[in-house]
Amino acid sequence: MYRKIIVSMWVLFCLLAGSLSSYAQLDQVLRLEIAPEKPDGDNELFNVISMKEKGLLVSTQTIYPELGNHLWRIARYDTMLNKVWEKQYAIKSLFIPTKVYKNDDFLYVLLTQKESLKIAIFRLDFSNGEYEMIEGSTLAYIDVTHFKVLSNTAYIGGLVRYRPVVVAFNFFDKRSRVLPALYEPNSELDNLEIDNYENVVDVVTYNINRRKSNLIIRSFDYGGRMLKNITVESQKEKSLQTGKISSLNENEQFLIGNYSIRNSPYAQGMYMAKFNGDDQEFIKYFKFNDFENFFNFMKPRRKARVKNRIVKKREKGKEYQLRYRVLLHDIIEKDNQYILIGEAYFPQYRSSSIYGGMYSRSYNDRIFDGYKYTHAVVSGFDKQGNLLWDNCFEIQDYTSYDLEEIVKVAVDDEKIILVYPQDETLNTKLIKGNEVIKGKENYPIKTNYEGDKILDSEDVNVSEWYGKYFITWGQQEISNNKDAGVRNNRKVFYLNKITYNASEATMLHEDKERE
Repeated sequence: MYRKIIVSMWVLFCLLAGSLSSYAQLDQVLRLEIAPEKPDGDNELFNVISMKEKGLLVSTQTIYPELGNHLWRIARYDTMLNKVWEKQYAIKSLFIPTKVYKNDDFLYVLLTQKESLKIAIFRLDFSNGEYEMIEGSTLAYIDVTHFKVLSNTAYIGGLVRYRPVVVAFNFFDKRSRVLPALYEPNSELDNLEIDNYENVVDVVTYNINRRKSNLIIRSFDYGGRMLKNITVESQKEKSLQTGKISSLNENEQFLIGNYSIRNSPYAQGMYMAKFNGDDQEFIKYFKFNDFENFFNFMKPRRKARVKNRIVKKREKGKEYQLRYRVLLHDIIEKDNQYILIGEAYFPQYRSSSIYGGMYSRSYNDRIFDGYKYTHAVVSGFDKQGNLLWDNCFEIQDYTSYDLEEIVKVAVDDEKIILVYPQDETLNTKLIKGNEVIKGKENYPIKTNYEGDKILDSEDVNVSEWYGKYFITWGQQEISNNKDAGVRNNRKVFYLNKITYNASEATMLHEDKERE
């Protein structure tokens, strides 16, 4: 198997002229180009999984399987993008990759079959590329939404007949069992997480009864025995909407999420609840309308109008209702602070006129047209759950058909680096608490040679890697008619290791920056 791999190093530099704020910049320090197996590369699907300081896993999958099997090629690279190992795996074509989970030692891929109870779990050892395929079945067909692994048991969550179910599948005896107390009407599976400190699986369900909503946290041990059952009730005018469980250590467990007004689908704010064992220490609510910088993604005039409406509503004893939904990230703990990131979005629809025939009326049908992202809100809290600061990262013209976290975050001392990909570029912002150090900037993804010209770019992604490093990847079609010894046209899958040089910078004020 022939693969052409090119690695190049860029020299890191800082501009000596100009203000100190110019020192803050995105540095693309290392690039790896991988040529596809076939010249066009159209039948290969690439993906990248970060293993932090252990490096990266790069997988290549044939889109059109031959001889009844999918061919997976997986390679591990170290932090300098040197290949550690590479292996191929044949996967039965009836199996569809559905969910992925990783821990410190293994990668797990849940494989399902369409409208079938059969499942398989592909377990890959990071250290050497050895794998095991574990096949079995669930007790009913599940519309899978969650997948996690604890020790030698996989937990598969989803819907069965519109009710939440979590199935525990044991790798040793290949048996499945349903976790108790979850299959309830008017209930949704909101979150499923592994608590590695207590060696339990935590399940959060959203329940609504007589127009009152609550969240229930249940913990199960390895044998499927329920150890904890805590109900978190909504308060008047504050309907709990989502719940995400996070265990930061043996003593601190948090439930974070959004709340709405009277079960509205739109988030009015966020809440934070802290637990110590079965005891709830506190729950605190934070209105987005009270955040100092929540509306900074707007132009100044629009922001002023919204702020004015909030004041007028409150003069009448009411609250100005927002029309955003917010996707929350996991809690980041740093220097006695908890950092929360939420991405505001709303679903888009378009109309499609359908002709009903000669004797029938025509009508319009609403068709889902993706999730439109508007901005990310970043906030910091102390150990008692008090809001210390908030900030905003504007997201322009970004739509995705999958609801996923698009903003990636790295913390460098007291500074926070925010990045998201768009088209052929990376958008960045550097903040420190509620201050803006470097406003939103747009950086093209660098190639290997000065004479390179990007003709086409596809599937641009970025992910946190380790420390203050990110990894970005995608596919590019490049022409070069200037540099000697370089192919005139090449199509490559690339990996770019990037970091943000935030060593010196002055503070900028958000309003001045946008004027």
